[in-house]
Amino acid sequence: MRKWVYIVSASILLAAGAVICAVRWQAWFVIPDEPHWTGDTLQVTFRTPDSENDSISTILVLGDIHSRLTRADYDTLSSRVPEADLVIQVGDWMERGQEYYRQMLLREWTNSALNGLPVIACPGNHEYTKGVHKELSPAWSMTFIHPSNGPVGVPGASYWLDIPQMRIIAIDTNPLTHIVYLTRTLTWLREAMYSAGDRAVVVIMHHPVFSTAKGRVNPTIYGTFRYALSQADLVIAGHDHFYARRTPFVMLNTSGKPKKPKAKPHTEICVSEPVYGVLSNQLLTIHRMSDGIAIDSVYVKHN
Repeated sequence: MRKWVYIVSASILLAAGAVICAVRWQAWFVIPDEPHWTGDTLQVTFRTPDSENDSISTILVLGDIHSRLTRADYDTLSSRVPEADLVIQVGDWMERGQEYYRQMLLREWTNSALNGLPVIACPGNHEYTKGVHKELSPAWSMTFIHPSNGPVGVPGASYWLDIPQMRIIAIDTNPLTHIVYLTRTLTWLREAMYSAGDRAVVVIMHHPVFSTAKGRVNPTIYGTFRYALSQADLVIAGHDHFYARRTPFVMLNTSGKPKKPKAKPHTEICVSEPVYGVLSNQLLTIHRMSDGIAIDSVYVKHN
């Protein structure tokens, strides 16, 4: 009798394991069949601004999106911020299954009123492939063009560029689990901040220094970059799926599914509603996605 109990129990466990593996395989690797879009209609490449030719006064700032914004959403943002000259996005714009979601992004964005604005973006963890050997998806690299002035020998997409009165430094935080990449990136970051001269320094990164979501603390990012980045004028991150602020650190979530908050987040404010930011005249205002009402503001102090 006991033998049959063991056999039945083992069979149930094996069946449950097979179902779980099938579900995870579907979630990780299988791209949906619909809708069928072809690359013939999607020959649009995002561009970065040319500091000599682009006049930048107002910047639209977006947090995690996860392919959830539609053309109508982008049109709404354009109508709320008609003076926007530039868009900043802090990672996880696309979901995994990247080529499918790249086509979705291009279809929704390029048919919207925001099409044509230069975009400065950094990759999030969802723009990286899963598995033992994680690497930046070719879909992200084909979509976003960025300067090749990042830290030497560090993979990913870290870079900086100058626009009028501002230097924007994008840090790809995904490769920084390796100590050699971490130290090289920190050295590069300090040099990029120091050489900015009289320009305000705005840093964008996906993983935040201060985490507001439960179980999302990244001690490597916190321990390595907390002091150096506290010298920046503004640091914008995502990943936690909250809006939170601990000046000069700001964490944005534009349409990612909210996570569980910490019991006591180490921030001055923590809001679960999706938001977007508008940076203009040294003031970053935070607006609810639902109705566009401003809920917070951060003064970008620059001496």
